[in-house]
Amino acid sequence: MVSTLLQFADCIVFFEILLQESRSDLTKTKAKAELPNGSFIFLREVSIQNILFDYSYHWQSADGSLIIRWDNAAHYPSIPTHPHHKHVGTETNVQACYE
Repeated sequence: MVSTLLQFADCIVFFEILLQESRSDLTKTKAKAELPNGSFIFLREVSIQNILFDYSYHWQSADGSLIIRWDNAAHYPSIPTHPHHKHVGTETNVQACYE
């Protein structure tokens, strides 16, 4: 995740690693990045044996309103891209995620 953030350093005002934890084959990372327009992206990844297992990428405006969140929590089985989905604008506007 850090290497990806560094690739986009020209688009990021600052970033902070909130958690980086590794145990055996498990890695957990949380980070926060501020963009030039004052919005924030909160990133969370869990990898097992270097394979992304669980993720959430939450982008919110400067006032804290949700812009979009991509995640793979398995709580929307009717979505065609289950478990991958996105919340657009509100928590309840859940859509398939093809990105």
